[in-house]
Amino acid sequence: MRNRHNNYKSFVSLRYEILIILSIICTASLGLSPSTVTAGVETSFLYRLSNFSGPVPYNWASISVDEERNEIYVLDPRAGDITVFNDQGMEFYRFGDDGSLRAATDLALDKDGNILLLLSPGRSNAAIIKCNFRGEPIAQLELKNFPPDFSAFLPVRMIYRQELLYLLDANSLKIAVTDANGVFQNGYDLGSLAGVEETKKDRTDIDGFSVDSKGNMLFTIPVQFAAFVLSPDGEIIKFGRPGGAPGKFNNVGGIVADDRGYYYVADKLKSAVLVFDKDFQFQLEFGYRGFRPGNLISPRNLALDSQGRLYVSEIGNKGISVFQITYKEPKHTKPQQISE
Repeated sequence: MRNRHNNYKSFVSLRYEILIILSIICTASLGLSPSTVTAGVETSFLYRLSNFSGPVPYNWASISVDEERNEIYVLDPRAGDITVFNDQGMEFYRFGDDGSLRAATDLALDKDGNILLLLSPGRSNAAIIKCNFRGEPIAQLELKNFPPDFSAFLPVRMIYRQELLYLLDANSLKIAVTDANGVFQNGYDLGSLAGVEETKKDRTDIDGFSVDSKGNMLFTIPVQFAAFVLSPDGEIIKFGRPGGAPGKFNNVGGIVADDRGYYYVADKLKSAVLVFDKDFQFQLEFGYRGFRPGNLISPRNLALDSQGRLYVSEIGNKGISVFQITYKEPKHTKPQQISE
């Protein structure tokens, strides 16, 4: 039964990819460039993650940031290896070239700088391998004390935040939170919280997933054209509307939030990143389809570092583009004197 559901989701994913390609062709031929709006935040393109041969040609790679050292770890889903980049975006270390990490679906960095690898071999079980900074395995975390309704839980995404592990099963629409040793602490049924009808759960998937500094869980559901913010106590907020105009969603992907409360949401079909403020009011879009610096091709995974840099993973061998986020201070004008 699960294989049938996965086949259906694969068909839906293929349909989205075809739409993305057609949209790229049409937009490129017409030379369209959607407009933006004035906002309290700005972004500027910096560079693409590179080595001495030039930008590394990733396709929808997974990104994790070591916030203490501002090092960027990238898991290549095709090659099954992990590359480490310095805070200038240059590669300085790589491991897993022997194919030993092909079962890895995500990675994270713990507070000590150890690398956590989420492995899902055969979709029958899951394991979390802890490695040192050289990528050498030093321990395996066992997922423990999961309740019966999480007995079939198969995580494919993983976030480490404040000594907690947030694990997402995108198919069953569930998040499990464990301590740093893999012991179950809490769980969330995203399908029920997001209002997904029971008959549609098998046709619904989670795409973007992250956790902000306050422990709020952020995720997107493409078929709902929506993004969600779920607090640790189970309160949920939904935002976003479908459409092609600025500020509306076509096919949502990754989502992250900064410490000022701005939300960044990737739109794969629009090939742009949309920015919303803390009140979920649309601020601006940037990127758009193209191969020039600053353009994006179907952006998906997002990550933020402590220097206000946003990392955007793309397809089309575009790799990972890096943008600098800056904030505009509000302008105050003197009140006009009213004549009597």
